[in-house]
Amino acid sequence: MGDMDMILAALGQVLSFTNIAVILGGLLLGIIVGCIPGLSVTLGIILLLPLTYSFSSPDTAIISLLAVYVGGMYGGSISAILLNSPGTNSAIATTFDGYPLAQQGKVKKVLDASLFASVFGGIFSALILLFFSSLITKLVGGFASTEYFALAILGISLLAGVSGDNLAKGVISGLLGIFIACIGADAVTGVRRFTFDTETLKFGIDMVPAMIAFIALTQVILKLRDYYVSGGKIDDITKIDNKGLTLVEAKSIVPACLRSSTIASIIGAMPGVGGGVAQFMCYNEVKRTSKTPEKFGKGALEGVAAAEASNNAVVGSAMIPLLTLGIPGDGVTALLLGAFILHGIQPGPTMFTKQGVVAYSIILGTLIANIALIAVGLVCTRAVAKIVQVKYTYLAPIIILFCFAGAFAATGNTKELIITAVLLVVSYIFVILDFSVIPLMLGMILADIMEMNFVTSMMSYDNDMLIFFKRPITAGILVLTVILLVSLIRLNKRINKLNEVQMEEMSHRDLEDVG
Repeated sequence: MGDMDMILAALGQVLSFTNIAVILGGLLLGIIVGCIPGLSVTLGIILLLPLTYSFSSPDTAIISLLAVYVGGMYGGSISAILLNSPGTNSAIATTFDGYPLAQQGKVKKVLDASLFASVFGGIFSALILLFFSSLITKLVGGFASTEYFALAILGISLLAGVSGDNLAKGVISGLLGIFIACIGADAVTGVRRFTFDTETLKFGIDMVPAMIAFIALTQVILKLRDYYVSGGKIDDITKIDNKGLTLVEAKSIVPACLRSSTIASIIGAMPGVGGGVAQFMCYNEVKRTSKTPEKFGKGALEGVAAAEASNNAVVGSAMIPLLTLGIPGDGVTALLLGAFILHGIQPGPTMFTKQGVVAYSIILGTLIANIALIAVGLVCTRAVAKIVQVKYTYLAPIIILFCFAGAFAATGNTKELIITAVLLVVSYIFVILDFSVIPLMLGMILADIMEMNFVTSMMSYDNDMLIFFKRPITAGILVLTVILLVSLIRLNKRINKLNEVQMEEMSHRDLEDVG
């Protein structure tokens, strides 16, 4: 079956009633969790993941999760604009101009601009994903176990990209994730490892309870802690007017959207970088090339467009390394990689030959989700914005209930509840010690891939450790790993400096507002 035949077959599947319904539902869930400060896209994906087991096809399951991803990236702008508190990390730059515009009484206008830019960036990167994924896959179609092992090492090197400003803590977190993945029966020999003679750990630690404990429940606990520390204080929501974005204004921000989408698509396709980096780079580049840079930080629609186009442009481009190489492009796609594996989908160079229709269904689902975001955003934004007024003491019990139900649903065994509770304690200790759990999750996900391909390589080449340097492509990937590692470390330093400058500007602006 050729690429066009697979695309047509995939299009027929995506346009089914079930898939359209899960796209709309996923978008709405994503917008809701994205707009509530303290929640995140990852939480929405984890809450939905257990429910995807009931879907009849794996592509439907992944499409629903991607719809949450798309909706969540836009949803983060709602609280950024209305409360000056970004719902997601990728919406930080949106506060620079979004909140000042809201203070000027232009709430509906800036929300429309945010939606327009989000859809623009999302469709732009989805088209890049559609047209270039298969080409990249064909270039790496001859990979053997040695190349896959090298790619896993490349993925592990991404710890430098997701470790924040402390590489040492990121490496420790990643190594702990690899250790956790080693718990249970060895996949090759069947020998039990680190089970301490307990039946609970006999089959290892399932990915779903780990994701729920380390990310979802931890966020809930931290949010509850902050809620009680602040005395239950929640900022009042800004009233939404009825004067939206005009056609002239929409045309004026197209260049900013195009420039930002292009930059973010390139950055998003670089494993380990992600939307947090893209938003600042795009914002600063659009500001640099703007005819009115002095308006940035005071209420420029171009600034909002730059930030929001970059957020959603990262969604499609971050899927490129995941689908073609089997390595995640950012923290969210690291969770999606786990979801792929749980549903029997093996991303990588062979995906477009062995599961081509599924691959194109996922890509087209991403494209349609971004198109559908227009309708869902226009209809639901005003209503969803009211959710930020709900007391977190009402939201938290519901989220916790869903989390533990999801952990139990992973295997149907009550031991998963015990494991989830224990991992939650470990995760909270990580937070207290200022360790990121994203490197840990990355280590857990890639450990099995790395181990299996290493063992296969040793069995195939008579335990010749030098085989990884004798095969040109494998050696090239390892060299690329070193180059990427060095560049990510340098990029992290630059981004940290940029963040400090942006935060100082925000502090000065807040002081001026108070004055």
